[in-house]
Amino acid sequence: MVHRIVIENFFSVADRQEITLRVPANVPDLPCFRASRSDSDERLPLIVGLYGPNASGKSTVLRALTNTAWFAKHSFSLAPDAALFALFYPYAHKNWWGQPTKIIVEYDSQIAPDTRSVVFRYEIHVNHEPTKFGSSVSYEALSYAPNRKFRRLFERNDQKIEFGREFGITNSDPRVQSVRPNASVLSTLAQLNHQPSNNLIKALQGLQTNIIGADKTQGGLNNALTYYLQHPNYHTRLNRELSRLDLGLEEMKIFPGNAGPVATFKHVGLDCDIVLAQESIGTRRFIEIFPLLQYVLDDGGLAVIDELDTDIHPLLVPELFRWFYDQQRNPQGAQLFFTAHNPAILNELEKEQVFFTEKPSGLPTKIYGARDIKGLRREPSLMKKYLSGELGAVPHIG
Repeated sequence: MVHRIVIENFFSVADRQEITLRVPANVPDLPCFRASRSDSDERLPLIVGLYGPNASGKSTVLRALTNTAWFAKHSFSLAPDAALFALFYPYAHKNWWGQPTKIIVEYDSQIAPDTRSVVFRYEIHVNHEPTKFGSSVSYEALSYAPNRKFRRLFERNDQKIEFGREFGITNSDPRVQSVRPNASVLSTLAQLNHQPSNNLIKALQGLQTNIIGADKTQGGLNNALTYYLQHPNYHTRLNRELSRLDLGLEEMKIFPGNAGPVATFKHVGLDCDIVLAQESIGTRRFIEIFPLLQYVLDDGGLAVIDELDTDIHPLLVPELFRWFYDQQRNPQGAQLFFTAHNPAILNELEKEQVFFTEKPSGLPTKIYGARDIKGLRREPSLMKKYLSGELGAVPHIG
């Protein structure tokens, strides 16, 4: 579970923005909050929604999570001279172009499969060269808090790396020399059979998303169909949900094809199956995101979905939320982070679950939580207050 995110000089964000997800002790005990796996006294929201006008920076928050996780896991696979701009693009202003991008994420994890979950803090700084499309890691650190106090596992300043005793590697280990300026310590050492790095990388596999880099991932529906073909259990579970949620839809059938998987749909009252192109856009969208959601519910991971409400009926979204709130369906405390525009969804969320982004003309993104708005009571409709402009983060037209 994610506890805290700090973002600085990253896409539409310039000065430091902090999102703290820890739920205050005086907040009622509601199903939408769950005790952290690392600390039973610390509650966190299972669903986190980001609202704001188009181009206000909602997706920037999601990218801070997904791009950082991708870098930590996969950056060893980059070419030795590859720039990091696509992952860590700085705020496009001359005062920030030469400043480092900084991201901090605090989250629950385990240093080994047989150890208890504790809070980890991963921090990355990426330097940028204003006259070139070049970039390199200037600082990287990983700490963990087995006794509520953070202890260093490793700390990197440029190419100088210091290791903590618990990380099981010394500065003189020859594998350390393989860490490149554009690759993470974790991804490099994991490739070189350093077991603690392998363990931490595997823990990050629980993040499932439709947004990486500067845009959404491509081929999402085809990727989902391939996944169903390779994982029949997920196909069975999808059909169970489709038949329950989509009036008249009995079953999705899936077959291998020359150009990829082929899906057909059986409907009540039709004498033949229909093809994917004839199916509703909302059904196709549900088919695309279902494996991402179900995977994290099974694994206890994090789903990061940009534009969750696109093409999905607003009455279906609360049903997806209920999956995360259900102790049996979500026994390990999986979380969902999403962006949306449909204000009706706000009435399904508590103020500790909602964050807003604003980007006035010519200025960088500001991020704030609904709970930070002075005088905002728990009872009123968040939707009505948002549409009235009382909460900010609404488009200004004309």
